[in-house]
Amino acid sequence: MTWTSWLIIAVVLIIFEIATPSIFFFICLAVGSVFAALAAYFGISSWIGFVIFIVTSILSLYLIRPIFKKMINKSETVNSNIDVLIGMVAVVTERITPSKIGFVKVLSEIWRAESDVELEVGEIVKIKKIDGTTLTVKK
Repeated sequence: MTWTSWLIIAVVLIIFEIATPSIFFFICLAVGSVFAALAAYFGISSWIGFVIFIVTSILSLYLIRPIFKKMINKSETVNSNIDVLIGMVAVVTERITPSKIGFVKVLSEIWRAESDVELEVGEIVKIKKIDGTTLTVKK
């Protein structure tokens, strides 16, 4: 194959990668195609070009792909500012029972709260988790 054929294959593979975001498979094959194009450009035989394509593609899959996947997974994680409330203490402002949601005051704000046990007004509780606008608290 000629070096231009390998570059065309690389471009097509990059287009496939763009069409299938966050897979990072086709980009590894495109890297192999670029190296095969370099080999063809310098006059190395076609079968060695195929070997270069296969070897560099496999190396890219094992070396480059995990790095890309880590980068994309980090950017997908979105933490909210309300996560700061977990572990804080709050004061019960309206009675809470296992069957009835009540209210607690934390950082001068009133929040809906639920608990596995009965909690009376004025009790100090600790925030275990947040589900939407409802806090789960414990004694």
